Amino acid sequence: MPRRYTLGKRSDAKAETRERIVAATLRLYREGGFGGASVAAVARAADVAPATVRNHFPGPNDLAEAAADGVLTALAMPEVSIFDGASGPTERVRRLVTELAAFYERGTEWWEIRQRDRDLTQAWAGAEARYEQRLADLVRAAVAPLDDPVVVAVTGTAVGSTYFALRAAGQTPGDAVETVLDVLLPWLERRGP
Repeated sequence: MPRRYTLGKRSDAKAETRERIVAATLRLYREGGFGGASVAAVARAADVAPATVRNHFPGPNDLAEAAADGVLTALAMPEVSIFDGASGPTERVRRLVTELAAFYERGTEWWEIRQRDRDLTQAWAGAEARYEQRLADLVRAAVAPLDDPVVVAVTGTAVGSTYFALRAAGQTPGDAVETVLDVLLPWLERRGP
């Protein structure tokens, strides 16, 4: 009698294998950087055949891109939904700064790995562009109804670069958030409604 074929089970197994491959890749990036994550090394770490890795990720940067997207998912990059129920722009900006600061703190390890490994930075270029777009969308949603490129640029810079500079200067995450808000909110109030 022929074996029963269940598409759902095969689909689940394929997704689980893909997740295992991405997780193994991230472990190898942590241990040896981009260069340590060859197809053969990933296959060994994920306990699959090299052909299985290539089947799931046929292009040269497909696996690196999937790994970068996996990092952003694991770090829980804030979504526009963080603004649900906010009473106005001031509260949205406060939520933006607070949530992005928490995201940045969760991502410290990966930021350091990325900074050390120029090959990884190049391999993650597509994911970086998607991250920058998501970040810009968050900033635009926070400062709405101001639809001014200068406001978006200054807000994005204040939340990112200024926060990191304050942390490097020794401020705690909470103090850095408050300092960014102390500088940014009055400026935003002068810019618009």
